[in-house]
Amino acid sequence: MLPRSPDARTLLQTPMAQSTDGPSLVASRITSLYSSILRTSNGCLRDDAPGSRTLLEASTVNPALTPAVCTEFCQGAASTPTSFNFAGVEFSSECYCDFNIQGTATQVDGSECAFPCAGDPTLTCGGAGRVGIFTNGGPVPTNKDQVGAWSFEGCHTDAIDGNGRTLTGPFEVVGGVTVEGCIAQCETGGFTITGLEFGQECWCGTSFLVANTSAPVRECSMACKADPTELCGAPSRLSTVKVA
Repeated sequence: MLPRSPDARTLLQTPMAQSTDGPSLVASRITSLYSSILRTSNGCLRDDAPGSRTLLEASTVNPALTPAVCTEFCQGAASTPTSFNFAGVEFSSECYCDFNIQGTATQVDGSECAFPCAGDPTLTCGGAGRVGIFTNGGPVPTNKDQVGAWSFEGCHTDAIDGNGRTLTGPFEVVGGVTVEGCIAQCETGGFTITGLEFGQECWCGTSFLVANTSAPVRECSMACKADPTELCGAPSRLSTVKVA
């Protein structure tokens, strides 16, 4: 059974710890649909990996930031709601959103997410290179283990450390890149390997053009922009499927 996501759900399984404000006051301050897991060891993550954010789909800087302001930004307006599952506060005034926690994230102690919020210094909003995570409990994107005759193969690096591209492309997919759409494009071209990258790129091949590119599956953690229920690689990472 393939992992549903690169540790996103595991990172967020611990209930919210008691704060010095008391649970009822904290709850009254978090007015959106998201649940606070700030102030727990599972709710504070590193956000200083080169080239990638822990949450990277949307962001804003707000001099009046609080956890409620950030989670409301991430869930969107009532008329145009988003599908983001995670919101994160960082460096007092920064807010980040995503469908998934990116595979570059690692847990740190909750005390490292202790910067006062710009909009309310009695609350905490992450730290320097540390993001406090909130979730609405929505389903995270997953790898598809089988699409017709194609099977999920793994995660591969792409164009890093001076290497060229791992597969050929990119190829345009009408209607936006999804796992199914990219497979159809590659199949039409006679290819036997499909690669999806950066949430929106489709690559194809009959073999890997660079040796030793295997990467941990958790590093292919970005939702497909055209279908955020599916995973489509990450920056410099390819989610790959092959003809079985």
